Amino acid sequence: MPLRLVIQRAPALLSLLLLGGAGSGCIGNRIVHPVMPSLDELAEFNAAGPKIETYETDTLVSASRTGPYKLVPGDLVQFTLPPQVFPDYESESGAESKDVKMRVDEKGEVRLPILGAFPVGGLTLSEIEKAIATAYNAEDIFKKEPPNIVCTIEDYREVPVTVTGAVNSPGIHSLRSDRLSLLGALMAAGGIHTDRGASTIRIQRPGKEGEEEPPPVSVSVRNTDIPLQDIPLEGGETIVVEQRRDRYFAVLGLTKKAGIFPYPDDRYYNLMEALASAGGVDATAAPRFATVYRKKKSGEIIGATFRIDGLELLNGSNVLIKDGDVISIEHTEGSWFRSFLSDVFGFRLSGSTTTTL
Repeated sequence: MPLRLVIQRAPALLSLLLLGGAGSGCIGNRIVHPVMPSLDELAEFNAAGPKIETYETDTLVSASRTGPYKLVPGDLVQFTLPPQVFPDYESESGAESKDVKMRVDEKGEVRLPILGAFPVGGLTLSEIEKAIATAYNAEDIFKKEPPNIVCTIEDYREVPVTVTGAVNSPGIHSLRSDRLSLLGALMAAGGIHTDRGASTIRIQRPGKEGEEEPPPVSVSVRNTDIPLQDIPLEGGETIVVEQRRDRYFAVLGLTKKAGIFPYPDDRYYNLMEALASAGGVDATAAPRFATVYRKKKSGEIIGATFRIDGLELLNGSNVLIKDGDVISIEHTEGSWFRSFLSDVFGFRLSGSTTTTL
């Protein structure tokens, strides 16, 4: 790939390296003397670059709330009650039931005829019906059997949650209590974009009056096919779904196909696998070393050199490539000598010859 084209397509780290930011001259066109990293240097190198996300199956199970709905303060409930419990009851009227609507107060109670304040918060409709029937029967109003009580929800209490970013329907969505969670908000917003997915979901919770706004809660999502850990909400949160950008790595220098390569979301490559994506190293030069450049959070670029032959601890098969890494295969004295022999005398040294150059 022509150098000019590579620079036009290259992200900031790669452009800086190509233009000489990590040393003089263009990568791949100079002779270097490889120095293997110390343990401290290797630790600093491994800590640089994006954090590698790991997913534990037992902690990433969806926590969606299931089961019958339980009433919360603010719900509007209709009670179908026997006429005997009302003060204006007349036995000759023939009425079998009477409907009354009540909203659950902040204490989780409603006021029922004869019974007064009655707790219903946190109970299902069937539990409420049974509890009311039992309470009325204890008043000795009904001589034969407990009355028939029917409860229905007329209006759910809902709270607003704002969802923005890489979702199909961004905006303010109202969620009822049994759907007041991260997954419920994402479902209300039509789900995450399937074409690009999300890299991070940030939950910004509103601070109370007089208090500092709490820090955002982040939920990393590398692939939308994996289960997502659910997080309960209280209402008023802003959920920001950040779109996933394409991952990449670059290979330059003594390879068959230098360039920028897409990095699949569902796996990680080691150094040897990344070089295979570039068609492998130049067979004539048979380079023994590769340098991987990586950017730290501070913006500083650091590099570490590894062997790409043999079975040493710092061999390329044990080096994990991260998103944005730039792999450079540069001439050493040995690779330059092998290329010289091929160009001048027309023969090639065996790539398996034992050498440290």
